[in-house]
Amino acid sequence: MAQLDHLLKYVRTGTAEGDRAFLGEIFIPPAQFAQLCAIEPGGLRLLVGDKGLGKSALVEWIHKVATQKKLPSLLVRPEDIVNKDLPTSSDIASLKRYYYDLLLRTISAQIGRRLQGFLRGDAARLHIEAKQAGLTEDDFVQKSLSLISAVSLPVTKVNGVQLAKELSGKNSLTTLAGAINKQLLSSGSIFFIFIDDTDQLAAPDQPAHLNRLWGLILAMRKLVGECPAIRPIITLRTGVWSRLTTESQGQRDQTDHVRGYVIPLKVDDALIEGIVRKRLQRAAEDMDRRGVDPYTLFFDQPYMTLPNSDDRRSWDSFVTKSSRNRPRDAIQLIKNMIDCASTRGGSQIGSADAGSAMHVYSKERVDDIANEFSLDCRNIREIINTFFDVPFELGFEVLRSHLRTVPGIGNTTIRGVVMKPEVDEDAITILALLHEAGFINPRFPDTTKPRGFRHQLYRDDASFVSYSNWNGMQAATWEVHPAFRTHLMGIRDAKLARKA
Repeated sequence: MAQLDHLLKYVRTGTAEGDRAFLGEIFIPPAQFAQLCAIEPGGLRLLVGDKGLGKSALVEWIHKVATQKKLPSLLVRPEDIVNKDLPTSSDIASLKRYYYDLLLRTISAQIGRRLQGFLRGDAARLHIEAKQAGLTEDDFVQKSLSLISAVSLPVTKVNGVQLAKELSGKNSLTTLAGAINKQLLSSGSIFFIFIDDTDQLAAPDQPAHLNRLWGLILAMRKLVGECPAIRPIITLRTGVWSRLTTESQGQRDQTDHVRGYVIPLKVDDALIEGIVRKRLQRAAEDMDRRGVDPYTLFFDQPYMTLPNSDDRRSWDSFVTKSSRNRPRDAIQLIKNMIDCASTRGGSQIGSADAGSAMHVYSKERVDDIANEFSLDCRNIREIINTFFDVPFELGFEVLRSHLRTVPGIGNTTIRGVVMKPEVDEDAITILALLHEAGFINPRFPDTTKPRGFRHQLYRDDASFVSYSNWNGMQAATWEVHPAFRTHLMGIRDAKLARKA
């Protein structure tokens, strides 16, 4: 097997589904892992983060470990809790009642299908009773809650130190054992429930649909209050959570009820570098090359030359800076470079392969934004493409001038509002969407940072780009993210070629 084939195994997809077979070998917990796992009785966790940050991988890993440790655990996705009888009313009370009933029915059904090994004695009898037709609503709720309690595992039977060791995998996470013993195992019993890809329950561009998500969250909050054994983790995209707390038809006051349960998943350069290096190390071990810097096995030089530039950078820095702080992007970039190296018959990745891969990778990142934000703005791809003749680093006034012209490219509508040319408020609305998408970010001097500056990402302050923060936006230098620049340069070169 060629050495790049060994690496390809660990970078083929970068998705939770694709990595499932070897997740335990390459899993690296983020800084918030202890907060996420140690759910107190009657509590829940809302895991909030961008697409590609690893939310699904985290819940899949906890679910896998819980299953191995014989802790009752269910992983539920929207298709499991979708019902054609969704209320026509969008008020929170109706949706909360609807999802409370649906959650109980889903959990009861999944206990019988996926947790059959836990159905003994009283639990088996209760499961049969909960399935019986003709139960009144109160009887059904009582039987279902009793079933969940019967299946739940008493915390006295859980070894907190061993559970922490299994959860942290091959990594050292000294805070995890203390957090688990102090919170997760503080009293009662345990029944893990993970609800992943929750955004798919609603169209996030429609405020009425956002209330569906509030209905689900508040229904789960009611459920854990009535059955403290349930320890749920619900995943949400950052942008959806932001709109839930700002736009959801007068439901912003609900934020106070759940804010303390929110865990924002933050991925920094160090975590990206660690995730990449762990995969390279596993590939090196498959080649029986332990103790060797894996970069020397798969890359032809310690440093690479940046595409369309004479600047040199280490490979880990190049991958990290191109990743948009998303592990999935970093992994898929390496996969693209392997494809380019293999096409030319190379046994290692070189700078030319990086340049070729960036053409594919950069376009794919634009595709990702177009797919992710298609409901918010149908022609966001065309908006991004207008930046082909704009400097990649620019002042606010230059940026503002460009954005004022953008609505002229067609019918630009953002979340139901038509944008008009030469209107500052609409220009800022467009900028806010591009900032949320990670296409462009403000940069500020910061002597505490290694490179002397810091970027203000959307996850750091979702309201930074707003008309009321005009002075703050003016003070920044604005940068198009490096992941998109090759795509834009390709558009520019194609236009120049047609003129020649």
